[in-house]
Amino acid sequence: MVNPYYIVCVSNEDYVQHTAVMLCSLFETNRDKSFQVYFLTTGILKESACKLSVLCSNYGNTFIIRNCATNDIIDLPVGQWNIIMYLKLFIPHVLPLEVERCLFLDVDMIINADIKSLYEIDLQNKVLAAAEDIPDCVTYKPRLHLQVEDLYINSGVMVCDLLQWRAMELQRPIFEFVRTVADKINNEQDVIAMYFKGKITSLPIKWNMTTFYFRRQPKIFNKYLPQLIDARKAPGIIHFACPIKPWFRDCQHPYKILYKRYLLMTDWKEYKFPIFEQMTAWGRTKRIVRNFLNCVGVMNDAGYNIK
Repeated sequence: MVNPYYIVCVSNEDYVQHTAVMLCSLFETNRDKSFQVYFLTTGILKESACKLSVLCSNYGNTFIIRNCATNDIIDLPVGQWNIIMYLKLFIPHVLPLEVERCLFLDVDMIINADIKSLYEIDLQNKVLAAAEDIPDCVTYKPRLHLQVEDLYINSGVMVCDLLQWRAMELQRPIFEFVRTVADKINNEQDVIAMYFKGKITSLPIKWNMTTFYFRRQPKIFNKYLPQLIDARKAPGIIHFACPIKPWFRDCQHPYKILYKRYLLMTDWKEYKFPIFEQMTAWGRTKRIVRNFLNCVGVMNDAGYNIK
């Protein structure tokens, strides 16, 4: 029997469709693999759960829902995000004890490559492997009592050593830790940066290509620039970490077509793409012209997304 790859994702009813698209992209680009998908949620409709389960079973994979109680997270700050982001912290509690490693994936992603090398990456005796966040994260570190050299990651893609994580939990449960730092944190990435300080190794950026990396003037640490050209041309994982995501008609992401490609393979294929930014017809026309001029190189807006 082939050992399965253990995948964990977090979602709610609002993001069920996007979960299906992400999973479909994972299965299509990794057809030779067996997956057990653990879906952490505070609750979704029975119909949605059935659709996701059928999607997984159609590829010979297993779908397991874990409804997580919010007692430990209900009072934590959420800012512009959603409380479900803290469900990532439940990972070692909800996966079976025999599972020693897992891959966490945000659902606003497209998996664009074979994940074998990612899943089996050498963790170098660390607990997590993840891509470093954009340079803005440097400004967060003083608030979190982190040193400049301490890694602050984007938690959208994480390879997790569950044996070591569980060992840490025995020493100090993560939710006990969270209560002691609740006045310092803004989101789950803050918690992860503090709790796993010194226990994180960085991933190549191709495994978490956020929208900021596709900008003409990318928001990226200089040390990762040598990876950028190849990562743009062949991203392993595309992370739509931006307000105008590919399920909106006015999304300008260079890989937005992949979202529609995989959407058409799901039960949400009849989805009608709305417009995110409401503007006048003249404003919309100017935006289209400006995007075209950027595309052909007549204009060079710093924030325009390119491959």
